[in-house]
Amino acid sequence: MLVARDDPLDTYLVHHPEALLGQPVEGTVFDPDNPYVLGPHLCAAAQELPITSKDLPLFGPGARAALDGLVADGMLRRRPTGWFWTDRNRACDLADIRSTGGAQVQLVEAGTGRVVGTVDGGRAHTTAHAGAVYVHRGETWLVEELDLDDHVAVLRRAEVDYTTTARDVADIVVVEEREHQMWGRCRLSFGTVDVSNQVTAYLRRRTRTGEVIDETPLDLPVRSLRTGAVWWTVPDDVVEAAGLTRADLPGAAHAAEHCSIGLLPLFATCDRWDIGGVSTARHPDTGVLTVFVHDGHPGGAGFAERGYATAREWLGATRATIAACECVSGCPSCVQSPKCGNGNDPLDKEGAVLLLDALLAAAR
Repeated sequence: MLVARDDPLDTYLVHHPEALLGQPVEGTVFDPDNPYVLGPHLCAAAQELPITSKDLPLFGPGARAALDGLVADGMLRRRPTGWFWTDRNRACDLADIRSTGGAQVQLVEAGTGRVVGTVDGGRAHTTAHAGAVYVHRGETWLVEELDLDDHVAVLRRAEVDYTTTARDVADIVVVEEREHQMWGRCRLSFGTVDVSNQVTAYLRRRTRTGEVIDETPLDLPVRSLRTGAVWWTVPDDVVEAAGLTRADLPGAAHAAEHCSIGLLPLFATCDRWDIGGVSTARHPDTGVLTVFVHDGHPGGAGFAERGYATAREWLGATRATIAACECVSGCPSCVQSPKCGNGNDPLDKEGAVLLLDALLAAAR
């Protein structure tokens, strides 16, 4: 029995149960040559036992280059008999073995100093900022302070009738296009991008109604990430032929981005929180409407690449989910996202269907 939640993936499966019940076990996506993943694991391996030349095939074709980089960075030392870990600290304390994009932030109880848990460094800005309501093992905590230098968030137990949602601004720059396909006049691409993100404020919402109580500004640094992304572009004449006006485009692209992120876990073994996206009516690197979906891990985790490989099916499922949803203007089951930094505004459900129809009309 599947109890569906309010998200695009469950909405699609309710209307297309064969996508779950009639399919073999999904393939796991993993990029063993990602230096952001491989490097920390080589450090951990070298701490347990020096790595020799005979061991290199165990770690894949990128192992030698990764080891040379670790030696240059002072993480390992090269000796005639192999590569050695020489630091007194544990490798997993100095190297991000989970490749989460930053050191773990400890959640410390105010007054007692007790460590109640940890949060990934990559998510601390949005979930453990000062003023955030943090739910840990069913208990509600209120964050008093986030110390990014010491990787500590100080919090206290609190019973509140509101939740918090971080607001952020994001930008994305194309570093390298590795592959592309032409779908008529539209273009589907995969490559490397630089993503910058800054949490600028947070909203307090009443738990029962979702009503916004207030917005509080935050002063947090910009975070940068080089990773893999899949993106698609639609030129102006195709947009006009689809019946979309210039005013429709931001909401249509934003809605299509949200739903495609929610559906990618159907084709790549990931969670929607493992990936992110940026959409714009006119991106400076492409000059036209562009929607990006990128991996949330440094160097990429292979999820966006899987999206590129299955783009026809993935984006087709995205279009079907939006069209099948019975809501009027968009809801959590289709185009609204729980992690949207813009407060799910603007969103144009009908425009997203028209935009995806224009994209998929000549898809291979």
